[in-house]
This record gives sequence, C-alpha cells and structure tokens, in this order.
Amino acid sequence: MVGLALQLFGIGTVIWGISETRALFGHASLASKAKGWLIRFPLLRRSVVISATGVSAGSAVGKARAYGTHGPGANPTTESRLDAIEKNIASIHERITETQHEIDAESSKTANAITREEQLRASEDRAIREKLEATGTGGVHISAIGALWLFVGVVLSTAAPEIAAFVK
Repeated sequence: MVGLALQLFGIGTVIWGISETRALFGHASLASKAKGWLIRFPLLRRSVVISATGVSAGSAVGKARAYGTHGPGANPTTESRLDAIEKNIASIHERITETQHEIDAESSKTANAITREEQLRASEDRAIREKLEATGTGGVHISAIGALWLFVGVVLSTAAPEIAAFVK
C-alpha cells in the first residue's frame, strides 16, 4: 500500500513539474487541455460552420513637391536678370534648408525607432533567457523528487513479499 502511494506521489509530482513548465511558457494547463478534449470527444453530431469573407483595401501614399522660378521678364536687362538670379538663389537656399530639415527629422525618427527596437529586443532576450534557465534548472528538483518517490514506490511494491517474509 505504501509503495502504491509513493508511486502515485511520484507520478503526481512529475505531472506537477510538467504543468509548471507549461505555465512558464504560457501554454494552457493540463486540466484545461483535458477538459477541452473531453468536450470535443464525442465527435458525433458536430456542427461545422464554414465562412468565407473577403476584404480588399488599397491605399496610396505619395509625396509631391512643386517649386517655381523667377524669370527676368519680357525684355530682360542686366539688372532684371541679376534680380531674377538673386531671387532664384534665395529660393534654392530655402528648398535646400527645407530638405535638410526633412532629412534631419526622418533620421531622428529612424534613430528613435532603432533605439526602441534595441531596448525591446534586449528585454525580450532577458525574458527568454530567464525562461530557459527556469526550464533547464528550475523544475529539476520537482522532477527529482517525483522520480525518487516513483523509484521507492516501485521498490516497495515489488519487494513487498520479501519484506513481509523478512519481518515475520
């Protein structure tokens, strides 16, 4: 009787260790998996629903720029030509400055996104490392206790007649 109890304790402890490992990785518990299986078990009279839907969406993203130039006029003089060149150079400088601001804003946005991604990946790597460590070493004591109980239970169950003869 004691051997059977120890065997059951050993098996229960192993099941406990497995369920702890499943919970560590976010899987459903063994009890909920068994309950789901029992609910689905009688495969008779199952209603099957097939649904088909389709969604189509399109979007266009674009960017446009326009600029103008200053001409010297209908009958250009040297003075009107120089004036038009000065206005065009000022317009070119404005466009260059605007483009530089856009490039700076985009590079800042990209750098911030890369920094956030690095931080997210580092925290996820730490979480995965902790889960792997807990899985590799954390459940060993539970499994070892279960294996010990199972071993002692099997020995006591098998050796019961010899122990009874020895005690008499």
